[in-house]
Amino acid sequence: MPLIIVALAVVLLLVLMTKFRINGFIALFVAALFVGLARGLSLTKIYDAMVTGVGDQLDELILILGFGAMLGKVLADSGAAQRITTSVVDVFGIGRVQLAMVLTSTCIGITMFYEVGFVLLIPLVFTIVRECRLPLLWVGLPMSMTLSTMHSFLPPHPGPAAVTGTFHASQGLTLLYGLPIAIVSASIICYVWPRLAFVKRINPRVPVSLITNRVFAEDELPRFGTCIVIVVIPIVLMGASAVAELSMSDGNTVLPYLEFFGKAPVALLIALLLAVILLGSKIGGTEDAGDSPAEAGGTGGVPAGGEGTATATATPAVSATETAVVERGRFQAAMDSCAEAVKPMAMIILVIGAGGAFKEVLVKSGIADYIADFTKGWHVSALILAWAIAVLLRIAVGSASVAVVTAAGIVLPLVQGSGTSPELMVLAVTCGSIAASHVNDPGFWLFKQYLNLSVMDAIKIRTTYTTALAVLGLGGVLLMNTFVGA
Repeated sequence: MPLIIVALAVVLLLVLMTKFRINGFIALFVAALFVGLARGLSLTKIYDAMVTGVGDQLDELILILGFGAMLGKVLADSGAAQRITTSVVDVFGIGRVQLAMVLTSTCIGITMFYEVGFVLLIPLVFTIVRECRLPLLWVGLPMSMTLSTMHSFLPPHPGPAAVTGTFHASQGLTLLYGLPIAIVSASIICYVWPRLAFVKRINPRVPVSLITNRVFAEDELPRFGTCIVIVVIPIVLMGASAVAELSMSDGNTVLPYLEFFGKAPVALLIALLLAVILLGSKIGGTEDAGDSPAEAGGTGGVPAGGEGTATATATPAVSATETAVVERGRFQAAMDSCAEAVKPMAMIILVIGAGGAFKEVLVKSGIADYIADFTKGWHVSALILAWAIAVLLRIAVGSASVAVVTAAGIVLPLVQGSGTSPELMVLAVTCGSIAASHVNDPGFWLFKQYLNLSVMDAIKIRTTYTTALAVLGLGGVLLMNTFVGA
């Protein structure tokens, strides 16, 4: 019965959004209310679950989305994204753009959450699409698919890291076994999916509010080294934090600092501030602002364009004013870009928050507990059972983290008694947790909104590719088990 209620809620959500064109933010709350009432929760508990779900889902994600969007817009408006794009295309060629996105996303995805990597890379995707006149999904899908794989398969991401602790598995061995499975699975999906007929028929446009329309001349572009430093800084900071957490003891005095600066919002904020300082003068032609301070109202109180506006005695004052105008122009233009970046984020944030509310009502209604009881009597391979339970939980509650943690608790006795490698059990659970991303998954809405897709098109693409990744991942785990064993 609980699974039927979940299915009905999904159908209700799809009908509201596709047939009646109800906004996703509203439709998700209506579906959450339906689930709560159908499962017998009081109105107070439903409300509390919704509020908790929104708060838990947005939590630091709202900072990640905000700072990430601002950073992406500053990179785009200053020409940094164009510089990186032209360099990537020069190295790999237009014909190997997908390979470039897979390699870039792999490097970033090993240490970053899906949402962080997505927000950081999406401006690069938009610029490549515009500069090379390529379909958005041709470039965007390999990026999203690779990030999804890294996020769900491998520690130190939160779900896999939590499961390694539950199974007392080695994080190093789990990463060692999982990395080739993740790379092979992502490579296959990234090559196949954008070439499928039903995907090629879907051709969304780049959201105009998230990219600059300005095309920079070569001499206007910032230096490649500067652009790369800004983009790489959050990756380095988060990667250093992840390594430190795995290798340093809790009492190490350096660890708290590495953990703080390795937090995704902090790392993105540092990169954003550097971008404003180093690239602000490239935005909107503000480099020229200081050449003609009179345009800003004259200097020394003399009206602009009047006779005698430049005198020898006014030189020091003019020099100071020029400096002030340049600095104001540098930062004001960057702040204008940041303000523009936030506007289209409003609906994205609301929809993702509503997705969290829907997920939390599903969890509070006992769906996960029901699936745990339902699967207790199954007698199948420990690896397959762990994967199947994670898939069921992922479909039902949407959250990959909830799916992996709950599935790990259910199959823990099998790990202890079957002799199966705990590292492979971790991978079986995490592979299952990526399956069937759909409307109860907040990541689904991030994917849909940024890639400018309808709900049905997002289901056709994301739900199918995540399921295919889960199946490929299980195949890789079973194959690895023949070599590794217990």
